[in-house]
Amino acid sequence: MGSMGAGDFDLSMMFACGGRLTLPITSSLSTITLEISGKVPEYYSQFLRLRFSGSYIHSPDGLPLQLYYILSIPAEDRTIMLHKSEMLKETKNPEWAAFSVPLFLLNYFNESSIQVFVYNYTPNHDDQLVGHCTTTLTQLQQGVGHFNSYMLMEANGKRIHEKTCVELKEMVLENGPTFFKMLDDNVKLQLNTAIDLTASNGNPVNAGSLHYIHPHHPSAYLESLLHTTPPLLGYLPNPQNPYIGALGFGAKVQGPGGALQLSHCFCLNGAPTDPRVEGLAGLISAYRTATMGVQPFAPTDFSEVIYFVSKFAKAESRRHVGLYFILLIYSDGGPANALNMKRTIDAVVDASAHPMSIVAVGVGQDRDHSPMRNLEKLTLKHSDGRLLVRQNYTFVEASELESSDALAMIPVQMTQWKRMFHFNPQ
Repeated sequence: MGSMGAGDFDLSMMFACGGRLTLPITSSLSTITLEISGKVPEYYSQFLRLRFSGSYIHSPDGLPLQLYYILSIPAEDRTIMLHKSEMLKETKNPEWAAFSVPLFLLNYFNESSIQVFVYNYTPNHDDQLVGHCTTTLTQLQQGVGHFNSYMLMEANGKRIHEKTCVELKEMVLENGPTFFKMLDDNVKLQLNTAIDLTASNGNPVNAGSLHYIHPHHPSAYLESLLHTTPPLLGYLPNPQNPYIGALGFGAKVQGPGGALQLSHCFCLNGAPTDPRVEGLAGLISAYRTATMGVQPFAPTDFSEVIYFVSKFAKAESRRHVGLYFILLIYSDGGPANALNMKRTIDAVVDASAHPMSIVAVGVGQDRDHSPMRNLEKLTLKHSDGRLLVRQNYTFVEASELESSDALAMIPVQMTQWKRMFHFNPQ
């Protein structure tokens, strides 16, 4: 038997098309069509419903009690927030509400510990760690009972009090939304990119620049774009040639009167307000044109690009059209000073209650990316006192993109958002 032809397809595109794809197979003799279908195992729709309570919990400094906890998994690259509870006031025996966690996520990190950190909310300061405890999926699966009652420990590992504990009060297996079910329900991803064009990246005409323009070799920034953007294209509306938001920050651009003005959020395509470009080719073209058409400046501040995208996510929270926004940020350093860091923390926390995920890529092997990594903290707090609602920010070094789970966190964050806000597109 001979070969009748060959064809290629992308799994992401198949699932974005509802799990079915028609693939033309062309040979020298004829063209046939091949119907390909795929089904997501039911396992991915299983969630573990958990509920915890606390007993005899006191503030170490005698401050009024406003208790909440964070359930997390310390993975290799980052700590993954499974749940942040509501805050309960004026009770040393809090009964927190139930929540659900994807079972596949717990099984994936089956060898990892599951951590519970109990905090007391402190206005105008970092929240006070009351105590912590550790469990595992195997132990949780034993259900409610004395084996799932945990004494809280201080940060140094010392027991607080034998009665000060967190206890599992409910554990039920249930079904819930998956990333693929959200796509079936017509939730559309909206991809946006934001590129750091500050002077610290170097002059694009110099070989040492992270934006170095070479006819045959991609710059460090372009290489990062090519690693992170294509895997997401299959999930966008019109995946063959989707619209992508292309933003820049940290450079002087022409203002309304023609004078150069420092901007921390501008359109790479030169348009005044609409940053959309067509497909990956349009994104690359806009990036290359912008590197030669703007004046690099300082400091690094990407809070404004977060706010720019989050205003559309906030509109989606009100309208329920069926959109989820992704912002990929590429920078060689992150917020440059305390004021810019404060602004950026505010932007991340503000966006955490809305349908939006942020992936920040640290470009340049010899650069300090610690400010960008610090934005992954699960205890971020807005200047006005608001807490981070859910984990919506992920950092990854550009050199680790091939092995990183940074993009894989987006579907997890999407399903967490849907579970929290009971979202259904209208």
